[in-house]
Amino acid sequence: MCVNNKKRKGEIKLKNKAIGQVGPYRIVSLSKIIDPATEKRRCVVRRHKKSALGVTDYHSDIDIASHLGTHLEAPYHLRDDLKDIAGLSPDRFIGRCVLLRLATCQPRALITRKDLDAADGGVVRSDDIVLLDSRFHHEPFTPGPDDQRPQLSRESAEWFRDHGVKSVGFGDGIAIENNPEECVAFHDILMPRDVTFIEVLQNLDQLSHKVFLLVCLPLPIRGLDASPVHVVAIEGVPGFMTDEKG
Repeated sequence: MCVNNKKRKGEIKLKNKAIGQVGPYRIVSLSKIIDPATEKRRCVVRRHKKSALGVTDYHSDIDIASHLGTHLEAPYHLRDDLKDIAGLSPDRFIGRCVLLRLATCQPRALITRKDLDAADGGVVRSDDIVLLDSRFHHEPFTPGPDDQRPQLSRESAEWFRDHGVKSVGFGDGIAIENNPEECVAFHDILMPRDVTFIEVLQNLDQLSHKVFLLVCLPLPIRGLDASPVHVVAIEGVPGFMTDEKG
């Protein structure tokens, strides 16, 4: 469901300026720009005037799905007894990130330890965030014969568990929805360990480094199983680079 209660004055165009620079560091936005006019999931924005203490300005009421756009899923997504978004410590949302481009995966195949080892090359450490991509791309949750994306699996979840990864993210190059049994296993193995998932990432092709600092901050609202996030990669930060040992 998506409602845009009124057109914005002058039909302001939404532009995704994904690349930026802060001092010597290159910044890449990895989040989808959400437009209420075209979004298929629940996304309602109501803009209204508000007066207080002699000042009149604008406020917005928002009514959105927790899994809207680029979003982070907390363990609470799996079970009531696991942590919600507000129950996770802030260090779960920031950290060293490794991008694994899975070159050995076959079309529609389950991702294996061998695939992950080949892409990793010994770079992934405990407490890392890992983002996945492949050479196959397809709009998520739109099944069809053209969908050749490799699929997350029990075996891949075990690899992430064994490496002590704290978050796993992916965009349109990886499928989680095409094999329910493997999808359930992926959740069951990782979420009880406070591993979060970052879904619907974009602009992974704009990243120029394999290792970088990632910031991915959800809304700190109690009771949320997931939250839209603005995911930002910061490249070139000392301590968060491929050629550094630790």
